[in-house]
Amino acid sequence: MVWPETKRDIKTFYRQMVLTHTFVLLLVLILSSSLVQGQLPVITPGIAKTADKTSDPDEPSDLKTEANRWTSFLGNHRNGISDETGLNLNWNVHKPAVLWRVPLGGGYSSMVIAEGRLWTMATHLTKDFVVCFDARSGKKLWTTEAAPTYIDHQKQASGPRSTPTYHAGKLYCLLPAGDLLCLNAKSGKVLWKVNIFQISGAPRQEEQTLYYWGMSASPLIEGDLVILQPGGNNNNSVIAINKDTGKLVWGAGNDPPGYGSPIVIDTLDQRQIIVPTGSSILSLNPAEGSLLWRIVWGNKYNCNCATPVWNDESLFISSAYGTGCMRFALFRQNEEIRPISQWKSLSLQNQFATSMINDGYIYGPHGDLAAVTYRCLDMQRGKIQWQTRRVGKCTQIAAEGHLICLTEQGTLILVEANPTEYREKGKLTGLLSFKAWAHPALANRRLYLRDEKRLICLDLQKK
Repeated sequence: MVWPETKRDIKTFYRQMVLTHTFVLLLVLILSSSLVQGQLPVITPGIAKTADKTSDPDEPSDLKTEANRWTSFLGNHRNGISDETGLNLNWNVHKPAVLWRVPLGGGYSSMVIAEGRLWTMATHLTKDFVVCFDARSGKKLWTTEAAPTYIDHQKQASGPRSTPTYHAGKLYCLLPAGDLLCLNAKSGKVLWKVNIFQISGAPRQEEQTLYYWGMSASPLIEGDLVILQPGGNNNNSVIAINKDTGKLVWGAGNDPPGYGSPIVIDTLDQRQIIVPTGSSILSLNPAEGSLLWRIVWGNKYNCNCATPVWNDESLFISSAYGTGCMRFALFRQNEEIRPISQWKSLSLQNQFATSMINDGYIYGPHGDLAAVTYRCLDMQRGKIQWQTRRVGKCTQIAAEGHLICLTEQGTLILVEANPTEYREKGKLTGLLSFKAWAHPALANRRLYLRDEKRLICLDLQKK
């Protein structure tokens, strides 16, 4: 340090000393303050990195678009067809990578995806749970106990069968014994819970027959209503519940329950809820549940499992166990809506997978307890275009003119929707090993699959 020699230097010196002491005092105060210290960043030399946004499910604005969600059973439109583009659809050249794999309990519940989260249901030990994961990383975010584990009379399987429905920040989850939960989708908190057999007065099917495998139809949100199907013979086969309170609004029909999920259509200036019951296809007016039309459809097991498909102003339905398939149109006659069959055939019998319709052709698995083939039908006439045994019993969805088929053994097969021939674009084996009956889900160019033991995510981003 250089000492001052003149009066001017002395003044300058003391001024510098005061400033120095003031700076030191401020620095000590900053370092001793826990509030400020906790906000100080750790500085690491090097190139600045973009913040990793995959860890916060609330953040991604790109996931808020309809195409990047999968909000209910069979997707946003409940027909299994994704709106996504830019997908890798040539697996023979570019094999999709497995992004993550996590353990999961038993059940056949499929997945729904929104706001960067994924929800499904599974069984563990003696309880069935609703489970939430980060859709990008596979990190488990929460689990909510939903109901005691369900096992059917024939002990075919345990755990949930239906798929949650996501709507406006809430999850609607139906368990096999009729427990219906409304959850906060972000936290997993139960907002309300009812049992649809208790509030409707419909009898439990376990008391009616051995050939019953639990509530499997996924909830449908229509306006302020949740549409469900307990199955009853006193205007309580199908019911509507207020989605905010869980209170019963109306009941309709006198059929046993089916396993396929209801859909909603708009045609002939009439909004219609289409429900596959155990013995029919019902059309109901959403406002008050009044019957618009009904056709007899079913088999001795009351086992209608595939969901009806609305396409080109007509409905396509299909069931196994000797039932067959039918395409029919709807017409107004004397101010009433009537279904008119355009053709009926035994050529395609869906056991539990819903058929996909692409450019006027129908694709799906045919068969039940014996050998199962995969078939393509002409939608205009119902004629078989081709069939193959290379796929077999499977679930499926569709995207960009391709069928994504998951066999019950856990093999994933990509098939071009080509009416002239079976054209396989790739096959992935060994992804899953236990019974895989849950339908795939596709969101943000990621494919989600599950069996009774695990949940996996594949990258379908086009390379």
